[in-house]
Amino acid sequence: MMRRPVEAFRRAFTAMARSPYLTLTGTATIYVALLSMGLVAAALGAGERLLHAWAGEVKLSVYLAPGADLAQTGSAVAALAPGRSVESIPSAEGLRRLAQGLGEEGRLLDGVGPDAIPDCVEVAVPGIGLDQARALSSQLRSLPGVADVDYGTAWLERLDTILRRARAAGLALLVGLGLATAVLVSNTLRLAVYARREEIEIMKLVGATNAFVAAPFLLEGALQGVLSGGLAAGTLLALQAALLPRLTALLGPLAALPPGAGLALALPLGLVAGGAAIGLLASGLSILRFLRRA
Repeated sequence: MMRRPVEAFRRAFTAMARSPYLTLTGTATIYVALLSMGLVAAALGAGERLLHAWAGEVKLSVYLAPGADLAQTGSAVAALAPGRSVESIPSAEGLRRLAQGLGEEGRLLDGVGPDAIPDCVEVAVPGIGLDQARALSSQLRSLPGVADVDYGTAWLERLDTILRRARAAGLALLVGLGLATAVLVSNTLRLAVYARREEIEIMKLVGATNAFVAAPFLLEGALQGVLSGGLAAGTLLALQAALLPRLTALLGPLAALPPGAGLALALPLGLVAGGAAIGLLASGLSILRFLRRA
């Protein structure tokens, strides 16, 4: 039983060595498709990690309704956010900080009464994700005396919406590109099948089953896919090593990511597995089409 898989692999490697041009063409085609898929997936993954990092740098601002007790509300907020830095800011102090933040334009606030802005409780939430910020904001909004909660992420919400739509579009693109690549490579592999049609016909005449005939072709396609996936993964890792330090210097929030977080480990593994799947599908289309006509 062990000889059959070994024999199938031997025949597959022999066929690839006999047709280096077809092997190179099929491998290069799958490689280009997988590299394109990997770049799209890496960009989406980097966007999600940046979104998470940026969300963790935002402070939640809990604005109190008129007449609400600032100290009591601050204690309630601290109870809902254990381990977080909670600061109660009276309206007068908030107005002073606003004027200070405006710089020279802060003089425009001269004469504005301290009741112009409400009392506020600020919660520092480093490392929190956007979904967690939404959940915590909803809990804080339900506290007595709370008029509104602002976690300053309106632009992050828009970015999150864009990323969700991009993920859906990217998934459709990856599936379509994968199928198109499989069909294209199957046409290339069909040349190898027709080049060995006499050998296949002889095997059929001596009683070889379709599975026995198809096995080396399927393995040939899978091997080309694995090789392409490995090359695509290696290219992405090389691009990460070359570009990530520069991006880290340009984008401050990116520096907060852990080392190696620019490219998830699942992506290179997915490229190798996806390459094998595309190669199997391509070789299956080519050999099954021939066997049906034989």
